[in-house]
Amino acid sequence: MAYMIKALSLMGQLGYGYHKDSFIKAIKEGVDFIGVDAGSIDSGAFFLGSGKMKANYDATRNDLEFPLKTAIEKRIPFIVGSAGYAGSDVHLEQMVRIIQDIAKDNRLHFRMAVIHSEFDKNFIKEELLHGHIKSYEGNRQLNQNDIDLSTRIVGQMGVDKFKEALDNKFDVILAGRATDASIYAAYPLIKNADPSLVWHMAKIIECGALCSKPASPSDALLGYIDDDFFYLKPPNENRICTKQSAMAHTLYENTNPFVIEEPDGTLNLDSARYFQHDRRTVKINGAKWIKRAKTTIKLEGAKLAGFRTVAIAGIRNRLMIEQIDNILEDIKQDVYSQVQDEYNLQFRLYGKNGSLGENEFMTENPYEIGVVVDAVAQNQNLAHRVCSVAKSILQHYDYKGRIATGANLAFPYSPAEFDTGEVYEFSVYHILETENVNRFFKIEEVVF
Repeated sequence: MAYMIKALSLMGQLGYGYHKDSFIKAIKEGVDFIGVDAGSIDSGAFFLGSGKMKANYDATRNDLEFPLKTAIEKRIPFIVGSAGYAGSDVHLEQMVRIIQDIAKDNRLHFRMAVIHSEFDKNFIKEELLHGHIKSYEGNRQLNQNDIDLSTRIVGQMGVDKFKEALDNKFDVILAGRATDASIYAAYPLIKNADPSLVWHMAKIIECGALCSKPASPSDALLGYIDDDFFYLKPPNENRICTKQSAMAHTLYENTNPFVIEEPDGTLNLDSARYFQHDRRTVKINGAKWIKRAKTTIKLEGAKLAGFRTVAIAGIRNRLMIEQIDNILEDIKQDVYSQVQDEYNLQFRLYGKNGSLGENEFMTENPYEIGVVVDAVAQNQNLAHRVCSVAKSILQHYDYKGRIATGANLAFPYSPAEFDTGEVYEFSVYHILETENVNRFFKIEEVVF
């Protein structure tokens, strides 16, 4: 069967490791472009706020070097989105340095488009004043103080700037914060493929072999588009794509598995159909793409919220576990009587509502729980002090029925307290809707 377009998703996320043999096999089959997502907000606001990359230099270079060298030599467009994890200018700079080192050491010569997604605060303030910024997912309205406190603010770009860079024949595209699907939608769209097929395929292959069986974010996935269907096939012969594995990905990071929102429009999956094409390949069609009249951009900003110290311990006493909620409330009051500065003290109980918190629906009584004493304060010394005091009180708390005077807690590490440093939280998590917002995503040319 002849396919119109062949896309290769290198892996689920740059820095997670990739399967070199799968990549080589896919390249031998022939691909029109290679894409890889490098970022997310899954790990919270820290990386955006701090400017640090989640995957370090070595991990990122390991995943980039051979695929990038191959793409340049074979003249295959190579597209990276959400560079450096959070996609701000400082993340782009770090990624450019890695690519610069790869190019120098391998004597590679190519043109790269660097697409900036960090917005100037004054621009955001102006858009706020004009009523162009809306709340998102039920959060409160944005105000100017939120903007001022943000260390940096990025906009999650859609497909337009990727298409512009491809139209201008750049060999490599390194984009700031972007939707995952836009990385994979741009090339097929400039080749006039059916947008409904394009966006549905792009939404699934964004995570590499995560939609295959056995699933893995560290392996590749091929996506093919013809006039009637798109096809998903893992190049690794130890994996298969099935109707169920493809459908399951519609639940990934979506509040509604039948509606997927992108900056450029909405993908409706009510009529999507999934077929087993062969043992390892699934084919899909039927989704409907509805282009949005005005592009919307999700804004992400982060601010410094304090400094954190944590202590980790285990409790294995039935009587203490039965009383643990009252014990911890008592300890919070005791700590406050000793340390009256501004801070936030939490206890996370793993084995008792540690993951779901108040939404937990299992009621079985645990025989053992893990406790994370979590203190956040305006400086590291205060956070350490609060954590240490809370840990010590808990360690020797005289709960009802206690007989032994030894410690209540089992510590896996010494020292028990860990200073984890800066804590960031989202200060901007809103939707921007304004005329021609894509003009604010700037393309910079870098030549190697």
